[in-house]
Amino acid sequence: MLELAAPWWLLAAPLPWLAWWASVRFKSRKRMPATLPAIRHAQADVLLHLVGNSPPHINRTPWLWTIGCVCLVLALTRPQWIESAPNTYKGRDFLLALDVSGSMRAQDFFADGATLSRLDMLKKVVNQFLSERHGDRIGLIVFADDAYTLSPLTSDMNVVRSLLLEVRHGMAGEKTALGTAMALAVKRLRDNDAKARILILLTDGSNTAGEIHPDAATALAIEEGIRIYTVGIGSHQTVPFPRGPNETPAYTEMPLDENLLRRIAERTQGRYYAAANTAEVQRIISDIEKLEQIDITDSASLKHTEWYWLPLIAGLALLLAAQRRARNEVLP
Repeated sequence: MLELAAPWWLLAAPLPWLAWWASVRFKSRKRMPATLPAIRHAQADVLLHLVGNSPPHINRTPWLWTIGCVCLVLALTRPQWIESAPNTYKGRDFLLALDVSGSMRAQDFFADGATLSRLDMLKKVVNQFLSERHGDRIGLIVFADDAYTLSPLTSDMNVVRSLLLEVRHGMAGEKTALGTAMALAVKRLRDNDAKARILILLTDGSNTAGEIHPDAATALAIEEGIRIYTVGIGSHQTVPFPRGPNETPAYTEMPLDENLLRRIAERTQGRYYAAANTAEVQRIISDIEKLEQIDITDSASLKHTEWYWLPLIAGLALLLAAQRRARNEVLP
């Protein structure tokens, strides 16, 4: 398939002809006024016979020069021949659904001697998980009051990791819409032809928002053959929750609906994991990545062949021919 990388250069195609036309008009205005008396050459008849009664060449359109300039403009548009080069390799398709609700602010995780919120801990572990992916395709969904797709399935882990760094507490609200997040994930994975479609649901709460109940979303996942691995973040104990920059954290209980998460996983032939500390989350991620790999065909791999040199060579050849022709012309 032929495409132009810079098609806007086509707007300059009429410029060579317009430049020639403007030059002819300018020269015609500088000619001697017609009201002055004309002086007839004594050998005018002989001169007309020698040139064959043909008009001067100066008013003829310089087609070689004009076409040569147009060819140079075509070279600037960078014509390319694009071929689809499907690439098949072994990998997995993961869709990560990350809870960003208000309860994810709870600071009950520790890493490298520092206290981390639940969301910051997940971002740290998931970022490490993404850095070790080779051949997998991963997408990212965040949810709270509603669910949003940050990245569809892609093999470009740098893009997913950069988007993960932008995730913040409360960016989608304060409550937890588990059913909405699951339904969105089913919609995103439905368009994928892979035999193994996996959703990893990372949350610390129960369903408290959204119009879609998790059981209804589970039924949709079963119908589409999507396996859901649920990861419950936190514990049933009292946990520190930040109140303000100059206030001490408040200790409160944030119950986790483990029965719901376990039911979702079992019905979709997935698995439920309880993550009460950073080490357990890392172990869970390592366990999930041992899933069977599938054949993935990446049709987005395209081969570009530059063809700008063809109009470039043609344009230079025509301009050279136009210059030689101009030197060989003898005007009367």
